[in-house]
Amino acid sequence: MKCRHARTSELDGVCDLLAMEFNNDPVHKVVFSDPEGRIDFLRNYFRIYIDLASKYGGTLLAENNQGALVYLRPGAMEINDEDYAVMENKIREVSGSHYEKVAAYTRGLEHFHPRKPYHYYILLLAVQRASRGSSVVNDLFNSLHVIADREKFPCYAECTKFSTRTLLRRWHYRDAGFQLSIEGFPELFPVWREPQ
Repeated sequence: MKCRHARTSELDGVCDLLAMEFNNDPVHKVVFSDPEGRIDFLRNYFRIYIDLASKYGGTLLAENNQGALVYLRPGAMEINDEDYAVMENKIREVSGSHYEKVAAYTRGLEHFHPRKPYHYYILLLAVQRASRGSSVVNDLFNSLHVIADREKFPCYAECTKFSTRTLLRRWHYRDAGFQLSIEGFPELFPVWREPQ
């Protein structure tokens, strides 16, 4: 199975996939607690990060849209003040009355995020439920790792489930060496992969 970078016309579909697959995620259930509006919120919330990745990274798409991996390139966390303000305004707009909770989560992630050494940052990874257990995750990771390894950069991600953190060991990810606890949210599991 092949992966490629998503075209702009495919990004709405990526948002739909991410929203569906993160709807019951333990962290995102706390970020947006209203089950009735969660999918719409997640679709719009994730679009902010997909747009950011379009400028500072990329979105890898598996064959038949079975999965997607959204990433930022090394150094992208140092975005300029203007882009940061635009992103912050979009988060406020999308979050509505849930803004304080969403802002606490995003600020917490920013606080804990390692700045050095520069690395690829996996923002989001989702696979259609029907395709789990197939080669989709492997293909997505391999596609990113080819890029990162060629450039000799590590990769970093925050897993919302311990089981995901354990699964990523298959691709040489290890615990990042710090605990990621944001007050009011379930623990996250940061992982790090050195270039191979």
